[in-house]
Parts: sequence; structure tokens; C-alpha cells
Amino acid sequence: MSNNQSTNLPFLLLVLLLLVTLPAPVWAQSGGPGEPGRVQEHVVAAGETLFSIARRYGTTVDAIAHANGIPDPRQIFVGQRLVIPGSLGPVETWTAHIVRPGETLSGIARQYGVDWRTLALANHLVNPTLLTVGQVVRIPTGRGMATGALHAVQPGETLLHVAFRYGVPFWELLTANWTDRPPVALSGQWLLVPGARPGGMPSPFIQIEISPIPARQGDTITVIVYTEKPVELEGRLFDRTVPFAEENGVYYAYVGVHAFTEPGLYEMRLTAIADGERATVTAAVRVEAGGYGYERIDVPPSRVNLLDPRVIAAERERLAQVRALFTPQRYWHGPFRLPVDAAISSYFGTRRSYNGGPYNSYHEGVDFDIGAGAKVYAPADGVVVLAEPLAVRGNAVVIDHGWGVLTGYWHLSQIEVTVGQRVRAGDVIGRVGNTGLSTGAHLHWDFWVGGINVNGLRWVAADGPWAAPERPAAP
Repeated sequence: MSNNQSTNLPFLLLVLLLLVTLPAPVWAQSGGPGEPGRVQEHVVAAGETLFSIARRYGTTVDAIAHANGIPDPRQIFVGQRLVIPGSLGPVETWTAHIVRPGETLSGIARQYGVDWRTLALANHLVNPTLLTVGQVVRIPTGRGMATGALHAVQPGETLLHVAFRYGVPFWELLTANWTDRPPVALSGQWLLVPGARPGGMPSPFIQIEISPIPARQGDTITVIVYTEKPVELEGRLFDRTVPFAEENGVYYAYVGVHAFTEPGLYEMRLTAIADGERATVTAAVRVEAGGYGYERIDVPPSRVNLLDPRVIAAERERLAQVRALFTPQRYWHGPFRLPVDAAISSYFGTRRSYNGGPYNSYHEGVDFDIGAGAKVYAPADGVVVLAEPLAVRGNAVVIDHGWGVLTGYWHLSQIEVTVGQRVRAGDVIGRVGNTGLSTGAHLHWDFWVGGINVNGLRWVAADGPWAAPERPAAP
């Protein structure tokens, strides 16, 4: 027997023991999983249709028709007894929502004032990112609220590992996730863990929220951590330290996803230190391609010298002194504003070629097409940490908004603030120009999170990362 076979023998014996000793699972009668051991029946009343019955119980017409062998959903009769597959209760405890084009699970959750994880668990959405138009999403309204956790399978994990980790019976994990396909857990796959403490996390962790799911290249990832008591929190993602800020007993962190981050799964590791003890949890973060376009920039001969790698490197070194600042105080409140009122001429993330060279760089910010001399406004409260002329970026201003969020303004014709000055949203900080590596008057707006350039337009959106500390903080 090989060493590998010898190592796996105890694990195989444990699987056999579970298969012999654990009770057989009770499968739902529909195509989807339901509550084990429960069959919901409904007697058709006068005036009811299969559609109205489906909405009452938070399921679909097709599911009821399939479970009852009804070939034509229009043909039901008064007094007919129907099996309701996968039902978690009547209308008193559930509201049915029909998915419309463009809707997401997080958006529906906000609409009804519930957590997106609750909806995922209530609807057995093993992949919460996939919704289809016309799909019925059950909204819990009182008793019968789904409890449990969502778990992303890690490399090398098995179903038994997950069941032991969360302290739930092995068969409950099976029945919550599979009805008609083999129970094989794949790395990166989402599992529903019924009845588990949110996240299945050790004390002092209560709950961790990560959004967006998945993240795209250039996104800002928001991490919110709820704990039982004050802790010292350490985080790490993309081989970078993730600093946290505490506000009202809740811990917040923002992580920038670099525009060239390779799409795939990444591990986030969080460690809480309290009373001399350490507790560590991990979470899988998926990054998808940003879908950015390409553009060619033709630099006039008088400014080609600014493409010299030595000039670029020296300027990056200067900016590195401020871009990675982390101020534990949050200055902003509410959404960020645009620094100018003008059309966008170049978006963040666009892959760039200079003078016909390779597309090995990208646009680090957002360009606004506006004439020289136009006023540039602070998009949010903050403190000026840089106000000086630079070779490539021309006359430049950088504002620290707190919590690792900074904004930069390049190619200005005038700088109208000084280092250390406190600015408010809407204050004039400079005027548009054509200084540095620029082919015409415009404003280049940089947005940094944790020292990484991200898409600043997300921070202007109504549901942007800025909103995390603005909403009620209740796990």
C-alpha cells in the first residue's frame, strides 16, 4: 500500500461509518430541495389558478405542475389536492418576488430590507450571483426566517470537512444542496449550510460581509466585520495587508482590486485578537475580468521625453509616499460627487498604447473633457496631502478622505489648495489645464483605495462602496 493510500484509509473508514449509521435523507418531491421531512399540501379553492397558488407559497408554476403530474397548468379544479414542492410556508411568512430584467439578489434584498444571505438560504441559491428573469424569489417576512451560512468550498475540502467545520449533520448538508446530482464538492462552489451560525465562524466573530460578489478588475471590495466584543483585526488579501477602521462597534475595510489582477479565486484571511487569544477565518473572493477596451494615445514630440521610464519611476516613487496613507478617521459622508460637470472622454481601466507601442499599460483614472480654466471641486470631505507640480501628471492635487481612500487631480493649470488644508465637498481645489503628459486640456481624476487605482465612478453611484458605513449596522 502506498503512503497516499495509507493516509486516506482513516478518512474512507469515517465515510463508511457515516453511510451506515446516519439516517437516510428525506428528499423534497420537487426538482429543488425542500425542508427535510415536510410535505406541504394545498386544496384548490374557487377562483384560484396555479399561478396564484405558486405566488402564495413562494414557488413556481412549473415546479407545482411537475410535482403533481399536471400536463396543462391551466387545467386544475376546485377541491384538487396539490403537493407544493420546496415550500417553506404560506403567504403569512413569505412574500413572492418575480425577478425582473437587470435585478440582482443584493438589489432585491435591499428592496425588502433583508440580508442577501437570508434570501440565498431561503431560496436554496447555491450560486447567489445567478438569477433568471421570471424566477420566483421567496422573501421571508417573519417566522420561518432561514438560518444558516453560505460556504465557498476551498481546495482540498470535502463535504465531511465542511459538515464538521460548521457542526451540522452530514445528511443535512447533502439535502440542502443536492437532489438529483452526485454530491461532489468542487473548489470555489457555494454550499448552503442549514442551521449554522452565520459564516460558521469562531468567537469573537459574528458575521462577515464582503461585496461585491464577484468583484471585477478595478472594483473596490467592501469588508464589514461584526464581532462579539472589541478586537484587534488583521486582514490579508492579494498578498497585501488589509487595514480596518472601527466605527460604532463595527469594523470596515476597503480593498482595491488592481486592473490587471488575474481573474480567479483568492483567499481572504482575517484574524481577530482579543483577550490574548487569536481566531482566524478565511473567505474566498472571486475576481472577474473587467471587460475593458483599448485606446491609442499619440504623444506630441515636445512631450515624448515624459515617457522615459526613469521619469515615470521617479514620479511613482513620489506618489507612493502619499497613495498608501491610511487615516483611521472617515471624513466623507454620503456619496462622492464628480469633480467637474463634463462628459467623460476616457474611462478607467482602458488598456493603452502610446505612440503605437504595446498595450502594456492602462488608464489609471477617469478623464473629463472640459476646457482649460474650469473649476475643479472636491468630491468629498478630506485633507490635502499633496499640492505641487509633477513631471508626468503636471500640476497635481491629492486629497486624503480617510480609511485608505484618496483622490488625485492631474494636469491642472492652477492649484488652489495647500498641503494640510481641510476641504469640504464642493470646495474649489484647482482649475483644469494641459500640464504634464497631456494631449489637450482635460481633467484626469484618480481614485485610490489602499494604494491601488480603482474605478472612482463606483464611489459616485447610489449603491457604491461609500454606503457601507452609512446604513444601519446590525448583523
